[in-house]
Order: sequence, then C-alpha cells, then structure tokens
Amino acid sequence: MFGSMKKQLEGTNRNDIETVIGANTIIKGEINGSSNLRVDGTVEGSITVSGNVLIGENGRIKGDIVAPELMVSGQVEGNATIENGLSIYSTGSLVGDVKVGSLKIEDGGVFKGHSEMTFKAAEPVFAD
Repeated sequence: MFGSMKKQLEGTNRNDIETVIGANTIIKGEINGSSNLRVDGTVEGSITVSGNVLIGENGRIKGDIVAPELMVSGQVEGNATIENGLSIYSTGSLVGDVKVGSLKIEDGGVFKGHSEMTFKAAEPVFAD
C-alpha cells in the first residue's frame, strides 16, 4: 500500500502541474485558482484551488487549504478541507484539523489534529 503512495507522488506528471512555487520563494497572502499547484517553497496564507495540491519535501504551508486532493511530503500547519483524498507521505507532516473524503498516512508521516470523514455512507439495506 505504501509503495503505491510513493509511486503516485513520483508519477505525478509535471505537465499536469500548472502552478509551481519554487524552493526559494516565499508567498504571504491568499492563493486562489483553478489549476493544480505544487509548493516547494513557503506559503504563509490560505490556499483555495479547484485543482490538486502537492507539497514537496521542502514545501512549507502555514494556512488553511481547500482542494479536491492534497499530497503532503513537506510540512503543513493549518486546517484542510479536502473533498477526495489526503495523502501524507513518509517525510510529510500536517498539524491541524481535516475534513476529508479519505485519509492515507505513510509510515513515518505525521498527522496531529482531528479528522472528519466527509464521504457519504451508503444507506443500510435491510432484508424484508
């Protein structure tokens, strides 16, 4: 299971990532957008995107994140609302509360906070 998470991160097509915050870049303020986002630098502020967010090993976020998917190899300090899946890899950490469709934490990954699963459970089926 964990091997496939690593492959998922490594297999992320660079052409699918339209916005990159470089390793020596610091952004203070909100980021809003519709494209996929990769953070290898530092963001101090909220991120709200309709694309997926990937935090590289050197990436640092201090703020809330709203996105369909979040993959964390760096550090996040803030709350996250992730419609589909949140993956925290072996080098990643997230300190904050999360609302997620699914949560995967690789061995060595750190999550400190509360989680709420937001997927819709199927209605129970009772035999007549």
